[in-house]
Amino acid sequence: MYTRDVTSLQHPIVKHLVKLRIERTYREAQGTVLIPGIKLVQELSTDFPLKTLLVEEGAPIPPGITAEQTLIVPEQILKKVTGVQQPEPLAAEISLPRPASLKGIQKLLILDGISDPGNVGTLIRTAAALKIEGVFLTKETCDPFNEKALRAAKGATFKIPFRQGSYEELIALIASEKLPLWIAEGKGATQIACPSTFALALGNEAHGVSPLLHPHGTLVRIAIHPDIESLNVSAAGAILMDRLQRGTHV
Repeated sequence: MYTRDVTSLQHPIVKHLVKLRIERTYREAQGTVLIPGIKLVQELSTDFPLKTLLVEEGAPIPPGITAEQTLIVPEQILKKVTGVQQPEPLAAEISLPRPASLKGIQKLLILDGISDPGNVGTLIRTAAALKIEGVFLTKETCDPFNEKALRAAKGATFKIPFRQGSYEELIALIASEKLPLWIAEGKGATQIACPSTFALALGNEAHGVSPLLHPHGTLVRIAIHPDIESLNVSAAGAILMDRLQRGTHV
């Protein structure tokens, strides 16, 4: 572990950290991700070793936070690395969490083809808050470690088991765990008996959940005012997760 000053925007490690933030393939190849903000770095440092810690010049390092290397940098570098015009004085590079098998999961959220990173992050955060046990993302879904998804999730991406995979893998998982599958769909039923175990699939707002999943589940929807066409997927997902978790009628 060592500390050094970095002042150049063209420094190789600055370029590396920027690339981590903006390129999914690079993150996956490196096995690390950039995390900005004092609170989030503090929370995650207890479970995830920090590879690189960036600290703004003159700012204190919170007690208990250590990294393989600590870089003292000017604000302009933190702006470039985090992509934020008024960044907090702390950011870190940490290891990506390993995908989970999701075996033994009794309450599963499925995100299918959701492309908006804000919705992905918000739904992951909501799932963690409502004690959903795991999240499965189909390959068509936005990367949960996209910078906007991470900001929306507020650290929840690191606190709930997840994996990203194919429809074949998802269908096999649902079958092996004997999870009743509920598919959020505008033509679904509004009254269902909620089981103690379940998988809830939410889809792209324009196209819905893939037809490949329809034969394996039951369509369900939220009854809303006829003058309102639909709900944002994050809002609909939160309502459905809460009702299924409580065992109440949808």
